[in-house]
Amino acid sequence: MLPVYQEVKPNPLQDANLCSRVFFWWLNPLFKIGHKRRLEEDDMYSVLPEDRSQHLGEELQGFWDKEVLRAENDAQKPSLTRAIIKCYWKSYLVLGIFTLIEESAKVIQPIFLGKIINYFENYDPMDSVALNAAYAYATVLTFCTLILAILHHLYFYHVQCAGMRLRVAMCHMIYRKALRLSNMAMGKTTTGQIVNLLSNDVNKFDQVTVFLHFLWAGPLQAIAVTALLWMEIGISCLAGMAVLIILLPLQSCFGKLFSSLRSKTAAFTDARIRTMNEVITGIRIIKMYAWEKSFSDLITNLRKKEISKILRSSYLRGMNLASFFSASKIIVFVTFTTYVLLGNVITASRVFVAVTLYGAVRLTVTLFFPSAIERVSEAIVSIRRIQTFLLLDEISQRNRQLPSDAKKMVHVQDFTAFWDKASETPTLQGLSFTVRPGELLAVVGPVGAGKSSLLSAVLGELAPSHGLVSVHGRIAYVSQQPWVFSGTLRSNILFGKKYEKERYEKVIKACALKKDLQLLEDGDLTVIGDRGTTLSGGQKARVNLARAVYQDADIYLLDDPLSAVDAEVSRHLFELCICQTLHEKITILVTHQLQYLKAASQILILKDGKMVQKGTYTEFLKSGIDFGSLLKKNNEESEQPPVPGTPTLRNRTFSESSVWSQQSSRPSLKDGALDSQDTENVPVTLSEENRSEGKVGFQAYKNYFRAGAHWIVIIFLILLNTAAQVAYVLQDWWLSYWANKQSMLNVTVNGEGNVTEKLDLNWYLGIYSGLTVATVLFGIARSLLVFYVLVNSSQTLHNKMFESILKAPVLFFDRNPIGRILNRFSKDIGHLDDLLPLTFLDFIQTLLQVVGVVSVAVAVIPWIAIPLVPLGIVFIFLRRYFLETSRDVKRLESTTRSPVFSHLSSSLQGLWTIRAYKAEERCQELFDAHQDLHSEAWFLFLTTSRWFAVRLDAICAMFVIIVAFGSLILAKTLDAGQVGLALSYALTLMGMFQWCVRQSAEVENMMISVERVIEYTDLEKEAPWEYQKRPPPTWPHEGVIIFDNVNFMYSLDGPLVLKHLTALIKSQEKEPVLFTGTMRKNLDPFNEHTDEELWNALQEVQLKETIEDLPGKMDTELAESGSNFSVGQRQLVCLARAILRKNQILIIDEATANVDPRTDELIQKKIREKFAHCTVLTIAHRLNTIIDSDKIMVLDSGRLKEYDEPYVLLQNKESLFYKMVQQLGKAEAAALTETAKQVYFKRNYPHIGHTDHMVTNTSNGQPSTLTIFETAL
Repeated sequence: MLPVYQEVKPNPLQDANLCSRVFFWWLNPLFKIGHKRRLEEDDMYSVLPEDRSQHLGEELQGFWDKEVLRAENDAQKPSLTRAIIKCYWKSYLVLGIFTLIEESAKVIQPIFLGKIINYFENYDPMDSVALNAAYAYATVLTFCTLILAILHHLYFYHVQCAGMRLRVAMCHMIYRKALRLSNMAMGKTTTGQIVNLLSNDVNKFDQVTVFLHFLWAGPLQAIAVTALLWMEIGISCLAGMAVLIILLPLQSCFGKLFSSLRSKTAAFTDARIRTMNEVITGIRIIKMYAWEKSFSDLITNLRKKEISKILRSSYLRGMNLASFFSASKIIVFVTFTTYVLLGNVITASRVFVAVTLYGAVRLTVTLFFPSAIERVSEAIVSIRRIQTFLLLDEISQRNRQLPSDAKKMVHVQDFTAFWDKASETPTLQGLSFTVRPGELLAVVGPVGAGKSSLLSAVLGELAPSHGLVSVHGRIAYVSQQPWVFSGTLRSNILFGKKYEKERYEKVIKACALKKDLQLLEDGDLTVIGDRGTTLSGGQKARVNLARAVYQDADIYLLDDPLSAVDAEVSRHLFELCICQTLHEKITILVTHQLQYLKAASQILILKDGKMVQKGTYTEFLKSGIDFGSLLKKNNEESEQPPVPGTPTLRNRTFSESSVWSQQSSRPSLKDGALDSQDTENVPVTLSEENRSEGKVGFQAYKNYFRAGAHWIVIIFLILLNTAAQVAYVLQDWWLSYWANKQSMLNVTVNGEGNVTEKLDLNWYLGIYSGLTVATVLFGIARSLLVFYVLVNSSQTLHNKMFESILKAPVLFFDRNPIGRILNRFSKDIGHLDDLLPLTFLDFIQTLLQVVGVVSVAVAVIPWIAIPLVPLGIVFIFLRRYFLETSRDVKRLESTTRSPVFSHLSSSLQGLWTIRAYKAEERCQELFDAHQDLHSEAWFLFLTTSRWFAVRLDAICAMFVIIVAFGSLILAKTLDAGQVGLALSYALTLMGMFQWCVRQSAEVENMMISVERVIEYTDLEKEAPWEYQKRPPPTWPHEGVIIFDNVNFMYSLDGPLVLKHLTALIKSQEKEPVLFTGTMRKNLDPFNEHTDEELWNALQEVQLKETIEDLPGKMDTELAESGSNFSVGQRQLVCLARAILRKNQILIIDEATANVDPRTDELIQKKIREKFAHCTVLTIAHRLNTIIDSDKIMVLDSGRLKEYDEPYVLLQNKESLFYKMVQQLGKAEAAALTETAKQVYFKRNYPHIGHTDHMVTNTSNGQPSTLTIFETAL
């Protein structure tokens, strides 16, 4: 485990001056680099010392520990919220001052706006005092604007940092807790759940801190605004406020509806993605059985349901956005209608002061305040979940120190324990044994007998309910599921110890890794992906063993390390590693390989958690015990799934299923890992390049919209959007026109000096109402139409992509890891369904508003167009300049985030190993280092976006200044209404322009998802699914396979895997792949058979009883990839599937390495009975299962070396097959030769009673069963 940071750049913020901090100048050098080239990880600035993961985590952990103590003393439940508040309240409270100043400035602005408009209403060219006052007001207005621009971003930066600190501290605590979980607690939670806490729940803290202060600022501001409005327009303001208050529950009602729809959608999405996962994982099976059509229907149905829900929730969202945009219009309309009907006279200053004040309060009340409530409630839920996790049981820290007299030993006495306290039957019962240095204890027993549990008891992972375990000495542990973490192969073996060349070489040799290291390009410095993607199962097992041996501990616990490797390597490991290298150590070996029991000092036989017998090999031979029979179980039992709640066992089912996902890359791994490397790495690098290319082309947008609707619809959509915006502006313009007319009347009448004439109210009010209604209706219509088109296009693109994936050749699935393909269907399609339409609509609306604001200003004061041009140019340059860097920062943020998660999940998989080696400290340090790296990227992400925002707001502030002073300079030519309109619009630009630009960047980022989906819609296709020429329905009559000088490679540029293979055999393909769904669907996906036939098939493979015991019998749902069945059972289900299909050819790619010999025998027996009339091909590592085949084909690195009957091959002492058999040891070899002999005579003298069918086969010279055997020589 290497430390993550080498030399890092010091953080320039530490010694930046005030000015630089306010305007974020200290970031300029970074932008310069980003402009020149792509940013890399070492361009990032180091984390500030106060933001270090370790510092933050320990600080919060301290408060939490105090809180737990306090709660214990007061006999209460500890509260995590209280600990968080105690830790952070001071620093956060200070930020409240920012909020106060900012919100006050928003309220003061409109007052000064009113004063300026007032000057225009009572315009007198001779009055210089009034003019000076107006200039003063304009100055205050611009000052307010500038303060807002600067403060807002400083505030946001600081609250987001506060959120980041809280999140980082929480992650540190969660990880620290995860390393200490007891196994009882591990049963209550899952790896997925813990990763979820770390990926979703803690992210709520990033958002909650941003809005928290609005909980008090919102109501305060609303009160202040109401007071000011009351002074301006009297009682009518209450009407507007009433509308505002009615809109609030309406929005939250939308929100509730939306979240209920959302959870329903999520269920459909999960189902679709789960099915997709199975389709991609089992794509070989689907293609072999030609099931594409039916699976495509299945996915299409799921997708239809999902899309209908998505459309409904999108319409809701559309309504919500539309209501948000027309809210201000409705409020102003209600206010002024009331005002006029009460007999008051409209004036420009009143109109625009009211409009601006409402604008200020509307954002806070309808957006920030509800957001704050929503975020706080989300955060509370997350805190509760994290708190529950932090209160789970921890493992008791047991000291395994050396006793004073340095007597090393393992002593277990009368030990009884339960994995699950609730179950009646103990996992282990009444065990007693002692192992001293130099002894090897072999533990054997059938699947699920409690062998792994015995080791976990010695490790201290399984707490005794009775009896005692005393361990003296340092432990090294090799788990049954080999565990590797991402890093170099060497760091996996050293695991924190110093590198000593000589000792290291010895270990490598003992663990048979020498040849593997020569095959890997970078030798032992090859980087292993997480889960060890570059290594085969056998290599991982040996790396695990090497790690243990290198530790040089006193006690070795080896959990079945030999089952993942073939006979020859297994023997090497046993003799050189276990017997020689570890001969002075205390060794406990769990194994299924009975041939090694001779070498054990004592043998312990377990069955159902009880010790059946204990003794030496010779004692057992004397008492005449047959080891094979001891491993027998009556069949129903032998397949009982292991006890739930044990991490190893849960991982075991998981890992078996992952064996299948690696099936595709297995053959290439056997020929040396070279070609596997290029299939793994080449596409990865390609797609990486693909991501980071600059802009999204116009073509992508065109394809995206065209997928959604006909171009006529799209033109209509554009017109509708324009109409909506025009109505929006006209409504305000009409108010200003009305106020102008009114003031002109006032002026003329004042000359004569008595009455104020009233305008024709009905005419003005009528038009005003008409425009308001038009604004609302157009707004809603455009929202719904945009959503309709975009969700539709998501649907079309998904279907195209899915169809294209199903037609892609198998090579495509070997080249691209499942995760990458699934990502297109989950994350990218998720973006298209959900985020993209929303962001697009938001962007269109704000963009049109910005255009509206600028056009109004130009219409009022045409001269403004002149300074606007340079401002526009500066803006366009700034945006391009910013995006160059920000894209890289975003990319870095997402790439530095994944190591945090993969480190967590790999630590959880290797939890026992980490604890056995006492490596918790180091793992925690590594986690903190990963977190700090992510914090570096996150810090840049926050600061660069603020850098840009400050500059954007500066542009807006310039615009406000130009409008304010420009109108005063040109006072002669303007009337009050026009100035009011232009200035109040300019003020709204501040936040909106920001948002518009940010959304444009977001849209562009999400369009990458569209590009990625489109890229998968035209993959290369395989041959069409159906041909014109159809074979007769009864075809094929018999399964004959002819290989005639076949050369085969997996990809066009790959190495040859089969070389000049010539053979004649007869041939159906079988891997235990189960799909989620019912048992019935697994056996008979398309309902072609009756229930009776299905039950018969299950009876044949002896699964009938097991299935009948299930709650829903044949309709029981299987867990994902069938993980609630043991591997043996899964293979039996697949056999039943084959029995039903009555195929002529059966191929068994045999992966029974982890199944005990008895289950294995059952499977083999079934095959011989049920498929006597078929051609059966078996690919195997275990010799005893295949010795009775008709012929054996031995392949070595792709060439056919030997091909004959087993007995004939065994007669030739030079044959490879003979050598392999001899390696099993004398007794085993003799037994196998005997079996081969019997089979041979039976077959060649058939009158002993074989069916005629068999005879004809043999006499034709066509063998009917064949075993292909790959050597690892």
